Amino acid sequence: MDYDLIIIGGGPGGYSAAFEAADSGLKTCLIENRELGGTCLNRGCIPTKTLVHTADLMRQLKTAETDGIEVSPARLDKEALNAKKEAVIVQLRGGIEKLLKAGKTTVIKGTAKIQDGHTVTVNGETLSAEHIILASGSVPSSIPIPGMDLPGVISSDDILEDLPQYNDLIIIGGGVIGCEIAGIYEAFGTKVTVIEALDTLLPTLDPEAGRSLALLFKKRGIDVHCKTRALGVEKNGDRLVLKYEEKGEEKTAEGDAVLIAAGRRAVLDVFACEAPEISRGRIVISDRFETNIPGLLAIGDAAGTYPQLAHTAAAMGINAVCALTGRAAKKNLAVIPSGVYVSPEIASVGYTEKQALEAGISAVSGKANTLANPRSLISGGERGFVKVTAEKGTGRILGAVMMCERATDMIQEAAAAAAAGQTVSELLSVIHGHPTFSETFVSALEALEKKI
Repeated sequence: MDYDLIIIGGGPGGYSAAFEAADSGLKTCLIENRELGGTCLNRGCIPTKTLVHTADLMRQLKTAETDGIEVSPARLDKEALNAKKEAVIVQLRGGIEKLLKAGKTTVIKGTAKIQDGHTVTVNGETLSAEHIILASGSVPSSIPIPGMDLPGVISSDDILEDLPQYNDLIIIGGGVIGCEIAGIYEAFGTKVTVIEALDTLLPTLDPEAGRSLALLFKKRGIDVHCKTRALGVEKNGDRLVLKYEEKGEEKTAEGDAVLIAAGRRAVLDVFACEAPEISRGRIVISDRFETNIPGLLAIGDAAGTYPQLAHTAAAMGINAVCALTGRAAKKNLAVIPSGVYVSPEIASVGYTEKQALEAGISAVSGKANTLANPRSLISGGERGFVKVTAEKGTGRILGAVMMCERATDMIQEAAAAAAAGQTVSELLSVIHGHPTFSETFVSALEALEKKI
């Protein structure tokens, strides 16, 4: 065998697996056909959050006078922003390259084809290994309506590549990607319309978060339509017209571009042999990440039923190498936090009260609004809340959802508590600093303790 392990895909799942393999003494080869870092670093999490940071600054400058600061009207410098975005990406990508080199991982740029569970071809060369880990990731999904091939109908990859400027932008899809880009472009002065087929924005989260975000979006001038079905896109001169159905009535929206933010689909065109078992568009894996092809493991967006998140893929990659080397898993995949980088941030982990009850767990939740939080008041925070769910009787933390400043950082305390099986009273015994944003979490716990 040429290697102990061949990894296909250099995103968070692939490079995390490579780091763990290097620490485990495995002779490893990593194959990537684009840039190291995958979608997250190059076309997803990192560029989006760079733009979100600037959008938040733009939004703050518009109200700076209330903080005692006089400013001239802010103007977006697209070239400077793109330059910053690229600089962040290049710096982080360079860090990955250095770590792979330090671990003596062989990195090959090319498109791999899996011949069987031990053999891969790339760039006309055949390579073999004891095991292969597939971390091929995902790409933006499309939707089956007329007009998807028209110029100006774009994906999240397209919009994050060059940050095109629009007077009007229509977004089909009110999930995480659609809402984050809606918030960015609204802050930059674009008129945004969001079309979502389900009942609320962010339909996979607690409905209160989606409803609250919709109210904030509408307050900021974003045109939000839920329970609405996109019918097709047509050209009208240099503009695009989206036809959609809302409450049984056919309507239209016109814009410079139509962004399709309808989720992501796994990349599965990597097999020269018969593909492994597929369910709901993703590779079926065991609890050790094995496929039904001997020697082949799969992780990340392309495999299993875990959330398609960068940190999920990284954890899967680490645990997969642990499984290969006969060690216990390092990461707890039962508790996975997620974040939505809008303003204010939204984050969640574990069960909502409804989900817990549906799973047969006696549960109750406690909620606190952010309007009474001193830090939120000082920072000019808008509507927000923290809701925590626990098992009734025991008080064991089951999950939380937060819509407030620093939510994507604060959620980690709830995640750690849920993973460790901590109770509400145990968390309340810890003194939290004052004044801090996290005091709203404490207030939610206090409300929950009364119900328990």
